[in-house]
Order: sequence, then C-alpha cells, then structure tokens
Amino acid sequence: MTETPEQPTKTSDTVEALLNQVAQGTEFHFQSGLCGDWTLMANEPQKAALHLVTEGDCWFGFPFKNTDVISLHAGDVIFVNQGISHFLSYNQIPNNITEDEIPSFCQPEHQQNGIVCYDINSPSQITDTVFRLLPPWIVLNHNCQANEMQALISMIRAETKHSEPGSQAIVQRLSDVLAIHLLRAVINGQQELTGPLAALQDRYLRGLVLAIIDEPAGDWSVETMAKKAYLSTSAFAERCHKQTGMAPKKLVDQLRLQRARMLLSKTQLPLELVAEQLGYQSATAFNRFFKRYEGISASEYRHTH
Repeated sequence: MTETPEQPTKTSDTVEALLNQVAQGTEFHFQSGLCGDWTLMANEPQKAALHLVTEGDCWFGFPFKNTDVISLHAGDVIFVNQGISHFLSYNQIPNNITEDEIPSFCQPEHQQNGIVCYDINSPSQITDTVFRLLPPWIVLNHNCQANEMQALISMIRAETKHSEPGSQAIVQRLSDVLAIHLLRAVINGQQELTGPLAALQDRYLRGLVLAIIDEPAGDWSVETMAKKAYLSTSAFAERCHKQTGMAPKKLVDQLRLQRARMLLSKTQLPLELVAEQLGYQSATAFNRFFKRYEGISASEYRHTH
C-alpha cells in the first residue's frame, strides 16, 4: 500500500532561488506600436525571449521552416527558448523574410499592433539547465492566465497605450515580474511538461529536481532522493515514475546529461573536470555514460556543437 506523504516544507527555497535567478536575467529589449506590413525577426543564440502582445492580433512562427504558425492576441504572452530563430508578423505567411526586416513603427494612437519584447539570460547553471529542458516555446493565452498575471499585463498594456511620463520605465521595470509569473504558471501546471522538468509540477519532487540540477555530482541514491522529497523509497519511486515517466536513476542521468551538454558546448573544460562536476571518477566512465545516451563520444559532441 502506498504511503500518504506528509506535506514537504523545505522545497520552496530552491524554487524561490530559481525564480530570483530568472528575474535577475530578464531585461527589456524592445517596445513599439506597429502598423502596416510589419515583421519582427529574432535570433539570440544565448538568450531566451519573452514577447507580450499589447494591442491587436499577430502571428508567431519560425522562418524557413514548414511548421504551423501560432495566432496571438492582445494580452497573450509567449516564451521562446534559447537560440531559436522566430518571427512575429502581421501576416500568417510573411513574404521574403530577412534577418534585417524593418518593422513599421507608429505612434500609439495610430497603432494596429503593439509588442513588448524582453530578453532572458541564463545567469546560472541551474537556469541554463532548466531552460534546456523547457519546450521550444510556451504560450500563455490571456484567458488562461492567473488573475495576478492578467492584472500585471493590463498595467503594462495601459502604460504602452497611453505613453504617460515614465511609461517606458515602468514597462522596463516590470520585465522581471512578468518572467516570474510566466515560470510560476509553468510550475503550477498551466503548461504540460514531460520528462525531468515534469517533476517541477509536483510539490514533493520540485525541490529534489532543482537540488540535483544544482549539485549533479552529489550521491543521488534512491534513498537520498526519497529523503529529499520527504517520502519513503517506495512512495518516491512510484511518484517519480508517475510524474516523469522515469525511474529515479534515469531522472538523475537525464539531468546530468543536460549539464554535460552545456559544459561541452559552452566551455573548454577538460573532460576530466567535466566528469568530476557530474560525479564520475574518470573521463572514461563519463564518456561511457555520455555515449550510451548520445550515441557519440563527448569529444565528438563538443566538436559538432
């Protein structure tokens, strides 16, 4: 019989730290009223993007790819993950998209569309790993947002529409608050997650998964993880598999693998140090682990990424 777990009381600190780091990495990028035939292109290899539609309707999609476009409306927010080229446009199928597309700007009283864009950096290895595990994009439609998020967006929209003294400063200062509300909505289950990050949506597992991301070299035995989640080993194993579709060991492997990908693609650390940061005793042991999941050696992965 599965035990009924007690309510965990110490996982909020790790979630709070994650939200604070995302807030610190969020900065204002662009705000404008738009009219006529306009298209905005975006491609920031090391940054994620957060777009808020403040006025009118527009389309979101990926240039040069045969994929469906997404219709966005006033009040909608879309998060786009790191390094993903994308466009926002007045047209479902923009013509002759180029990287230096110039939008048609206009004053608030004449605008047909309004867009506010923010950049989200990854100020820590925790946020970088979390972003790598998030979907390529997340849309939060206005009618699905929590009341607090709707109120925040209404404030931003009002400031962009009326252009009072200090309006731009307010829009800029609210960037981190909007990013926190977005990630909070994801954690609270407004966006379906799969794999390791699905653990963030379980109050018993979220602190554990962030702890593993923070310290991948730790001794993450089933017993240690169960204790961190305030569960018995049997209840933890069952809950882990139900929430993420993975056994506890594979959950740890996947989180270590994400850190390995980041270290191999973004740093020149010797393989021995990469192995050490992930809890492996040698580069050989780490390479066996990496090749089992990736199908190529760590050195080959680094060369191609």
